[in-house]
Amino acid sequence: MFKEELRLHRSFVGSIGSGFFPVMIFFLSVVLAVTFSRFKGVDVPTVLLMLHAGSVLYGLGVGALGRIGEQVMTRRLGRMNVLLALPSLQPISFSRVMAIFFLKDAMFYILYAIVPIVGGIAVGAPFANASLTSVGLLGLTLFLAFMIGMSLSFLASTVSTRSRAVSLAGLLAVLGLVALVWPLKILTAGQILPPLGFWTDKNPWFLLISAILAFLLSAAAVLLTKERFESPIRMYESALLPTESRFSFSGPLKTLVAKEWLELRRSGALGAVVGGFLGPLLAIYMLAWIFRSGIGVPIEFNGIFYGGMVGFLGVMVYSWLTNIETNEFMNVQPVTPDQVIRAKLVLYFLLTAVISCSYVVVIGVLNGQLDLVPLSLLVAAATTVYVAGVTARLTGLWTNTMLFDVRVLAKFGGAIIPPLVLVAIVSFLIRSNPLLAWMSLLTESGVLLAISWFISRGMVVRWKREMFSPTGPTVKTMSRRSD
Repeated sequence: MFKEELRLHRSFVGSIGSGFFPVMIFFLSVVLAVTFSRFKGVDVPTVLLMLHAGSVLYGLGVGALGRIGEQVMTRRLGRMNVLLALPSLQPISFSRVMAIFFLKDAMFYILYAIVPIVGGIAVGAPFANASLTSVGLLGLTLFLAFMIGMSLSFLASTVSTRSRAVSLAGLLAVLGLVALVWPLKILTAGQILPPLGFWTDKNPWFLLISAILAFLLSAAAVLLTKERFESPIRMYESALLPTESRFSFSGPLKTLVAKEWLELRRSGALGAVVGGFLGPLLAIYMLAWIFRSGIGVPIEFNGIFYGGMVGFLGVMVYSWLTNIETNEFMNVQPVTPDQVIRAKLVLYFLLTAVISCSYVVVIGVLNGQLDLVPLSLLVAAATTVYVAGVTARLTGLWTNTMLFDVRVLAKFGGAIIPPLVLVAIVSFLIRSNPLLAWMSLLTESGVLLAISWFISRGMVVRWKREMFSPTGPTVKTMSRRSD
């Protein structure tokens, strides 16, 4: 299974691309460790909290194995066939295969992210006045925090395949525990997160408690794994023509837009798409609020900053829209990839417009900055259109795989990061030098919208003659193109 995971990564992004992420994490950790002493207002307890909370969230993100197992056993995943499907062909229990799959994922992602983080901190430890013993203990507690998050996510996904009500009750219980820390402040973070408790209370028993907790959660998930799954069957009435009339404003694309909308609804991915966009936006605001009010770190972001983040996080929505289904069957249809991309962009703007506007307005109300709402909306619109255009131009219908390619990711970062950094910097000048800030943001928004128009024309040229394939253009084809 470990070899299978490596082969899958390499088949998507090549050997260089598959190794790029851990290398990037390693060097980023080195830089942060070396420059830690220059950060004012950020102390060691805050850094420990951020590292352990991040490890838990990372584990939660990769641990939804119950749902993955259900999909593998009940749906065809294009041309892929993985070892997780062995119980459908061989005399081995699904729970045993899931246990092995869980261990494989834990090993892979620990080596892929946790080890590079700890290695980078170890290299920069002398500059941060930290001993290698402390770094080793930090690696152990980060590992335990990751395993708790992964085991909890594994259990939650397994329970959800049996009872959504029980799964929801478990989620509410976890959120209740978090609320006891923030905003109620009845418990401390170390009391609900034992690996962090080792550092706050200096009690080695927290390490044993963490290991036992991770083991019990994962064991419960394996024991609750279903051995047999029923393939989902749903019947729908024909609705393409009525839906097509609702999207008549998109002109020649109305049929494709209607098709994309029906697929989004019938696949059950609409909630995930909206949640994948709104969730990070709320998380950014909540993190800023927690560090400002709960920890005392002076972070003051205004609505203009959040408007810029709206555009950047829109990548997640577009990524979801390109990941709903395989498009190979369209090779025999009278359509081209650029037409499908444009249809997905129409749906993308329809889905994000209401959420983006509501988010920016609510931020303005909560921060008492209603005077900044019009400019924030303009920044949000400009960055949303620009980021969507760049993403479609560089990745087409294969965002989830092509963004792992080093060359594509470098071009994406070079195009996206500078304007967003400029928005963030100028947003801090809005009160001290309002004239300069307004002129800068108005100019930048206009430039981004103008560039987006040229990008849209280039996108048609870039993808019109490509074939619909499982993972996008081959590496050889990509290297011949100058994007």
